[in-house]
Amino acid sequence: MRARSAPTGQIRTTTAPTLDDPAVRAAAMGEALLCRIDPAHQPSAPARAFVGLSLPEMARDCLRNAGLPVTGLGASAVVTRALHSTSDFALALSDTQGRVLTASYKAAASGLKPLAREVSLPDFRARTFIRTSGISDLEKVNESGEFKRGSFDHAGESVTLATYGKVFGISRQALVNDDIGALADIPAKLGAAAARFEADQLGTLLVSNAGAGPTMADAVALFHTMHDNFASGSGEAPDEATLSEARLAMRAQTDDAGFLISVVPKYLVVGPALETAAEKLLAAIQPTQVSDVQPIRLTLVVEPRLAGNAWYVVDPTVDGLVYAHLAGEGGPQIESRAGFDVDGVETRVRLDFGCAFIDWRGWYRNAGAA
Repeated sequence: MRARSAPTGQIRTTTAPTLDDPAVRAAAMGEALLCRIDPAHQPSAPARAFVGLSLPEMARDCLRNAGLPVTGLGASAVVTRALHSTSDFALALSDTQGRVLTASYKAAASGLKPLAREVSLPDFRARTFIRTSGISDLEKVNESGEFKRGSFDHAGESVTLATYGKVFGISRQALVNDDIGALADIPAKLGAAAARFEADQLGTLLVSNAGAGPTMADAVALFHTMHDNFASGSGEAPDEATLSEARLAMRAQTDDAGFLISVVPKYLVVGPALETAAEKLLAAIQPTQVSDVQPIRLTLVVEPRLAGNAWYVVDPTVDGLVYAHLAGEGGPQIESRAGFDVDGVETRVRLDFGCAFIDWRGWYRNAGAA
């Protein structure tokens, strides 16, 4: 009895995801379709089971897995039934489109976005970003002395999200014909369109109010002599003297209570009209005499949405321009379903986005030469 009741070994269980999980199966199918779109993509282990399947073959597999009969059904009937049933076919298509959309969205270039800080907002209510200032210097504490209490002031700017989107369709004929290009082309263009939309919003915000920028919480425009971040007068082209003036103004910036803060100019932002001149100005050369030295070293950023000769000097480490997405959705989101008005698949793209300037001290503007 003791021998029979002795433990024979450890019982091991696993909780690793399998293809029996609908979410895992849809993701594996979506990745397999991505391998046809991008042959350089290396599929994961679950996705290898579906690599090489055509769209009708994948629809047939989804119906079988859902326990639905497929005997005698042609490609058109299989695709139609897979779209209108509880199979994973629509989810797999949505997964593939989401992967293409995200890759296209991240690949699109934006001039101002690297100079802004991304934040996540939990909902669509206005969120206020608080600036603290007026924190007094630390004071020496004697051996038996007490710590003295300090105080600070605060002010803030708000950011609000808004929802943008469109619905597009992929025809049933394209799915039956195994047109993988149609499946990839639409989300790729939508991803680029979403990135372009965000860049447009940032550029529009910067040049709003006839170039003075948005009105801040103190009822003064972003770029104003009261903020010490705007070159008074008619403006001048960027050169050693004007860049030095901009750098001096930014170095002298103080918080709301008058204490100096650390603003270190890092970027020169120009439009296409000043690109060549700015490249020559910032080019690294080996001067033969001291008078040829250009002591100001900035990284050039060209924003094609900026018209005219205005230029900016920026320190992005000081909170200034921010853009926001809804928490958990860092960019455009895509959803697919069987179409009713469209004979095929309807694809909806949604983007929750907002942008604002929450401080003016990290940005300096010169209107440029007339």
